[in-house]
Amino acid sequence: MKWYHVGIKAAKSEASVRFYRDILGLEVIDRVEIWGKQFNFVGNDTISIEIEQANPGDTPSDPSSMTGLNHFSLVVDDIHALVEQARKKGAGVLMDPFHPRPDRLTTFIRDPDGVMIQLIQFVSKDPAGG
Repeated sequence: MKWYHVGIKAAKSEASVRFYRDILGLEVIDRVEIWGKQFNFVGNDTISIEIEQANPGDTPSDPSSMTGLNHFSLVVDDIHALVEQARKKGAGVLMDPFHPRPDRLTTFIRDPDGVMIQLIQFVSKDPAGG
């Protein structure tokens, strides 16, 4: 078994496509219509995210107060630059990058529908310079 994609239902699918493209740097890799509904896939050579237009009346989810999927995580090359760019473009950055372990920096951001995305940058030494 291997990972294929994660699916997100978006209140405004084009806003979500712009977020994943303009803030996270993913590309639109496919657009397909199934049963009269548009599905957009954004990604790169290792990630695929399906963005489905929500139905009228769908209820927004709140991962922080529900059981089930809480977030997904992406490895990035420059977490500080990505966070700075995300803030400039109005994305919800939940905290400054921090070291939960000596070998990585991490933070969380939210997409336009509140989906939490953990960003991780692996670093070669601990923050104290050791």
